[in-house]
Amino acid sequence: MIAAAYSGSNVTVPDFEYGKTNTSPDFLKKFPLGKVPAFESNGVFLNESDAISQYVSNDALLGGDCCASRAAVQEYVSFTESEIVPSACTWVFPTLGFTQYNKQETENAMNHLRNCFAKLNNDLLTKTFLVGERITLADITLSTALVMLYVQVLDDKFRASYGNLNRWFLTCINQPNFKKVLGDIKLCETMAVFDKKRYAELQKKADTKPKKEKKTRKTKRTKGT
Repeated sequence: MIAAAYSGSNVTVPDFEYGKTNTSPDFLKKFPLGKVPAFESNGVFLNESDAISQYVSNDALLGGDCCASRAAVQEYVSFTESEIVPSACTWVFPTLGFTQYNKQETENAMNHLRNCFAKLNNDLLTKTFLVGERITLADITLSTALVMLYVQVLDDKFRASYGNLNRWFLTCINQPNFKKVLGDIKLCETMAVFDKKRYAELQKKADTKPKKEKKTRKTKRTKGT
C-alpha cells in the first residue's frame, strides 16, 4: 500500500474475512493455495508481498534507469526477506504469544540481527536513504519489516548502537505516505518478553475444533412406505 501511494497506483482493499473469504471457491480458483496477501489486477494474480509491491511500483521506486541502482534495490529487498524477517519473527512472535519461546533460538536471532543492524548502520553512515536520494522499494520493504522489532523489542538500550539506522527508520515512518498506511509508530520503551498467557490462550483456541452442526434430513414419505 505504501508503494502504491508513492507510485500513484490505485489499490483498493475489499471486505475480507480470513478463513472464510480465502477458502471460498472463487478465491481458490484465482489463488489455489488460499494465501494472503492476494492481489488481482486485469487478469494478473499475485500472492507474495515482494511481487505485489514491485507490480504496483513505478520505475523510480525500483531504482530508475540505472542497472546498478535497480540491482541495489533488489538486493535490499532480498536481504530483508532472507536475513531480517526470519530472525525478527523468531524474536518477536513469542512476545505476542504466537509461538513458543525457545531461549537458544531467540538469542541466535538477536545476535544475527545485531550483525545485520551493524551492516545497515554502516551503509547509512553517509546516506539518507538506502539507494539514491529518494525513497525506493528498498526503504519501504526494510522499514516495514522492522516495525514489529522497533515496537516490541528494540528498547533504548538495544538500539543505542545503531544511530544511523534509527535516524533512517524514523525518517521513513514519518513520511506522509508511510503514515497514511502505518499510522503513528510508538517506539519500544521496555523490551517485550514471552507472553505465556497469550500463547496458552491461542493454543487452546487453535486446538478447539468447531462443533459440526448436525443437519436433519427431511424425508418425504409416500403412501405405502
